[in-house]
Amino acid sequence: MPPSENPLHLDEDPGLPRPLPTSHFRWTIVALLCGVAMVLYVDRVNLMVAVPFMKEEFGLSEAARGNVLSAFLFGYAVGLVPGGWLADRLGAHRVLAAAGLSWSLLTVLMAGVRQERFGVTLDAETSLVTLRFLLGVCEACAFPTFGRALANWMRRGERALASGLIHCGAGLGGALTPVFIAWIITTSGWREAFAISAIVTLGMAILWWKTATDDPAAHRRVSAAELALIAAGKEELRSERAGFAWLGRMLRSRNAYLLCASEFFYGLGGFVFLTWFYTYFKEARGAGEIYSGFLSSVNWLAMAIGAPLGGLLCDRCVRRWGSPWGRRLVPLVSISLSGACSMMAPMIADNNLSAATFALAAGLLYAAAAAFWSTLIDVTRQGTGLLGGLMNGIGSLGGALGAKYFAALHPQIGYERALQLAGLMAIVSGLIWLGIDSSKQIDAPQSTTGEPR
Repeated sequence: MPPSENPLHLDEDPGLPRPLPTSHFRWTIVALLCGVAMVLYVDRVNLMVAVPFMKEEFGLSEAARGNVLSAFLFGYAVGLVPGGWLADRLGAHRVLAAAGLSWSLLTVLMAGVRQERFGVTLDAETSLVTLRFLLGVCEACAFPTFGRALANWMRRGERALASGLIHCGAGLGGALTPVFIAWIITTSGWREAFAISAIVTLGMAILWWKTATDDPAAHRRVSAAELALIAAGKEELRSERAGFAWLGRMLRSRNAYLLCASEFFYGLGGFVFLTWFYTYFKEARGAGEIYSGFLSSVNWLAMAIGAPLGGLLCDRCVRRWGSPWGRRLVPLVSISLSGACSMMAPMIADNNLSAATFALAAGLLYAAAAAFWSTLIDVTRQGTGLLGGLMNGIGSLGGALGAKYFAALHPQIGYERALQLAGLMAIVSGLIWLGIDSSKQIDAPQSTTGEPR
């Protein structure tokens, strides 16, 4: 077999030691990606808890606080397509390692923001907005790169579960962060909280670089049996890089447009959990600082539970009903129900019961997260990172717009109606899945040797 037709390199390095029994190292890669997703959300969510203290120290207006909270999401939206392109071109190994270093550096710089330095008065709002925007740009590559890694390492029937586990890691990061950061802030200060976040992120980036590879065949801990298993579970052994022909097919793909549209309304429906939730319970409902952090953590814990359960259910639905309903059913139901819960929760007077309803909404929302990425991989292996970046970028744009204009909206119509409007957007996101068909491919048909038919 010519080397170009042997993408797994099964016979190219007979001297490379392979474990004799079937290995399961692809799940170690998933575990590492879960760790990266966890620190990713530590660096995202820490500001949600710290921003009231920053507002007090720097004298930020309500509009300025909205700008700081939304800056990350705008940067995230800008960076997703370039980040996805880098993932397709350079591979998940290098891209995630470099990105993790940048997250750590920018988080440290956040800790150093001051109104005056070396006798010069600085604009704290501009500094905070700039750093958070840059953090969003640098974090943008993460989920498209996760998709690229799953396309390389995972079989079709395992992708939604693997993606759900990664979102579980993100949810755990979000769950641990509010209480952890609130405790550090009350005992030491918000600057120390950012510094500790940066150290944790740096450690995870180093671990990923030392342990992972892009190609399963390049890792010594992957057995020949596992390589064959991965190959047997893929639609093709080798995917060409996305070129102009692929871009033309993507621009004609109904799935591409509908996935992006659903992500946009998904972002509009879910931005509250990432940005305004802590402030809402602390200031509008009168919950204390630590208790508001605890309630925020419950949302993320619900997401951490919902994501792998949704992924597992999505894979089972695919095995039972195939495409398109196997991929469609979970997001259609769970996102729509999440929106309904988000609309009911603000009307509940009791803080605990309201928070529990919000947590149910968050868990249902994240139960659908794996469906987006597994559907994306189903419809394209050539442009997983690129289309994933576009899809996630449009979703983040929706979240950024929601976070920014929520600051102007809630003083006008009240927190309750503003939150209900966000819930309505989630329902729209769920209903769009009626038109998404994961059986329709963007890639050109491939033969078993990887050559186009």
